[in-house]
Amino acid sequence: MGQNKESTLTNKQSVAWKVFAAFVSDDEEISVTEDELLSYATDDLKLNLNELPAGMRDDLITILLGYMNLWTGWKYKGDFLAGKFTKTHYFERFQKYMCYKMKNTVQWVYAASVVKDLDDQQIKPVILNKPNNNTDVEFSPYAIEIQCPPDMLSTLVFSNIGDDLIMKQHRAAVWQDLSTTQLLNWPHVEVKFHTEDICFVRRQKTEFVRYLNFLPPESSKLSESKIENAENLHTSGRQKDCYSYVFLEEYMKVYMKVLKSTFKVSSSKFEEIQAILSQFLEDVRYIDVNDSIATDTVVLFRLSPVPFSRNKKMARKDDTEGKDERVAFCEILNPKIELVLFYFRAEQKDTPTLGFAYTDKIKISNRLNVILPDISYKCTYCKLDYKGRDSREMMLNHLKSNHKMEQHVRCTLCNKYFDVGNLAACRWKHKCHQYWSHVEKE
Repeated sequence: MGQNKESTLTNKQSVAWKVFAAFVSDDEEISVTEDELLSYATDDLKLNLNELPAGMRDDLITILLGYMNLWTGWKYKGDFLAGKFTKTHYFERFQKYMCYKMKNTVQWVYAASVVKDLDDQQIKPVILNKPNNNTDVEFSPYAIEIQCPPDMLSTLVFSNIGDDLIMKQHRAAVWQDLSTTQLLNWPHVEVKFHTEDICFVRRQKTEFVRYLNFLPPESSKLSESKIENAENLHTSGRQKDCYSYVFLEEYMKVYMKVLKSTFKVSSSKFEEIQAILSQFLEDVRYIDVNDSIATDTVVLFRLSPVPFSRNKKMARKDDTEGKDERVAFCEILNPKIELVLFYFRAEQKDTPTLGFAYTDKIKISNRLNVILPDISYKCTYCKLDYKGRDSREMMLNHLKSNHKMEQHVRCTLCNKYFDVGNLAACRWKHKCHQYWSHVEKE
């Protein structure tokens, strides 16, 4: 039954199949007349030539061929020729792409022509489906930009009814309490740690790519390097120094030991300080640049070698098994951290018991509010800062009140689903057998 359907669809000598077959096979040339392409536009893409904007009719053939050539699905031509998916599947995706692109182009040209006639108003049409050739959007006719309150961002879902696209909100997941480590690796969270000896900023810069698609996001791209960018801060008069991981680790141990033994620091505050310093040390070790880091340096690096994804679809009563034509809202997540080390001034003392000038100062001080580090947080999405002794609690309250709990994500390589809270607790690491198999082959 399936073979009959495929032969009926692909063996008919339609213009759509002739053009498609010519693109698939490098040995064939596209040989269709202008009349045949116009027939393709009306019969296959359901365009009414009489209703097209005047400025579009003259360029219709060029637009058709341009979109055919730009379809991102062509990069899967090798998989198609190798028989990894059927002719029907591949051809239908091409047709869906062309239908959506041409329909939207007609709407945009019409909107532009209307705006052009409004000489007394400064109005510009807004293009919602800008193609983005830098993103991995398999078979996708749309790349979209979303601007909305943070509590909507994780609850959006798209679908289609006929040729119309609809957007709704679904129920948000119940918010979970986050540990300091989870908070530090949570999307849109930045922390600044400041003492007399050290000052650094650690901001979560997860990259989100969002688009509409008929298929779940499939991407097996591995990052070639952990570090995406490294640069020096432009400071005047400040000496740039480099410190090893071993030296930094030893300083952190002494600092925490002195802080714990000298003052009655609350367990929550002690845990917070320890978690921040531990994540900083993990960052230095993870980026692995001569096992060290320099002051006045900014490093942007990936936490995961493979991206994660979410594919949201709106449940409908008319869903049928084996035939799902719904548009889905796809998200690709690339967890990243930007680490900025402004300065580190620890002076090691030549004493029988290893120590540092600042930690010795702590021992003889009775001013806890001065000795405790200055820790501030920032929501980079909302651009709100939280400072003071209760900055952590204020940051958590902001997330609970203004954001929604992150939904589960799927590893695009091993296809397993993971809770974002669990991933944040272990720096977005997971047991990806596919990845380690790839590393061993390399």
